[in-house]
Amino acid sequence: MKETFIFDSYLILKKKFLSFLLQIMTSKVPFPSGSSPEEHIQSYCDHFDSLFSSPDTLNAKISSFIDSILIDSVSVGVSRKVFSHVISRVKSLPSNLCLEYCTTLTEALKLRLMSFEDQITELNQHMADLYEAKKDYSKAASNLSAIPLENSQKNYSKAFTTQMYLKIAHLYLEGRDSNQAEIFINRASLLITSTTEPDLQVRYKLCYAKLLDFRKKFLEAARRYQELSLEPKLSVTEQNELLRHSILCAIIAPAGVHRSRLLSSLIKDERAQHFIIHGMLRNTQLGHLITLQQVHLFETELEEHQQEILANGMTILEAAVMEHNLLAISHIYKSIKIDNLAQLLRVPALQAETVVGKMIAEQRISGSIDQIDQIVRFDIKAQPWDEHINVVCNKVNYVIDLLNQFEPDFTKERLQHYGC
Repeated sequence: MKETFIFDSYLILKKKFLSFLLQIMTSKVPFPSGSSPEEHIQSYCDHFDSLFSSPDTLNAKISSFIDSILIDSVSVGVSRKVFSHVISRVKSLPSNLCLEYCTTLTEALKLRLMSFEDQITELNQHMADLYEAKKDYSKAASNLSAIPLENSQKNYSKAFTTQMYLKIAHLYLEGRDSNQAEIFINRASLLITSTTEPDLQVRYKLCYAKLLDFRKKFLEAARRYQELSLEPKLSVTEQNELLRHSILCAIIAPAGVHRSRLLSSLIKDERAQHFIIHGMLRNTQLGHLITLQQVHLFETELEEHQQEILANGMTILEAAVMEHNLLAISHIYKSIKIDNLAQLLRVPALQAETVVGKMIAEQRISGSIDQIDQIVRFDIKAQPWDEHINVVCNKVNYVIDLLNQFEPDFTKERLQHYGC
């Protein structure tokens, strides 16, 4: 029994040794001279440098070289340092060649993630930078998301993990993949606290605002953009761009009281006067009817995702303008025929009736629809300014009553003086 065990062990060792010799012969890696690990590392690095000096033939030899340093007879410590040297040399290549060889290296190491985690992380980060430079944002995000931030032997700091999640989310948003972006924004939200670095908090708010924008929650996105446009940690250029995004989202947001309040706040911002869309903002805030010419000019400023076609066949902007004009009409007319309303909105009568019914149901306008007579009746409420005047007048009358009670002669004299 003992002889059998010794014989089996001998066969296993012989097989590994022959495999190692085969790898050395096929890759033409010279057997490392010396016995210390440092000498082995130097020998492998020197051999790779000799291959690297001929980049035309490197592609055919690099796979064999990688296999030769991943065999069991080469210690993991030696392989890691050799791989770090290989990566540093490959990163110096032109971007297309670099991406090709980085892909080869990651494919070779993906089954040994636990042993070569640092090298894989470095490769993925560098590939992500290269893809981002080429504006291939989806591939860049995929490479960063391959880094094992959660199931890792290394204890990454919360700041680093949060930074990576936000970077991945940003890349997915640039690649117009809001579903994947939301996953990583949610992961980052679990790590964001009051003690988180202020820069990371700003980046998180920015990513979340963009996500709301992509999700067509324009009113909430506009509020967050406006808040960020006042962030002192951002440059003046970034602040102005965020204010522009806030105005865009506010104008295409669903018409109603909350939108009107936000528009009033934006029109008071002096920076808004320098934008091309300021005229559209002013007319929208004042409740004026918006013309086709204004719509076409404003449309050129919108992002691609803000120009999508809705289920009703209208673009987001067309639907927003129609709702805005309907709200403006409700301030002008007490009642109006549905056919006349449709003519003013430049839509079919059925669509006009559907939209006004939806806005009434959502309490964005006050009114009712008489479907028998085909008339829309609007309930005209007193404007906030009128209400304020009414409150002031009532208080003045109250003061006069008090004066008349305690100083009747003086009060009578003053009232006669003013002709009251």
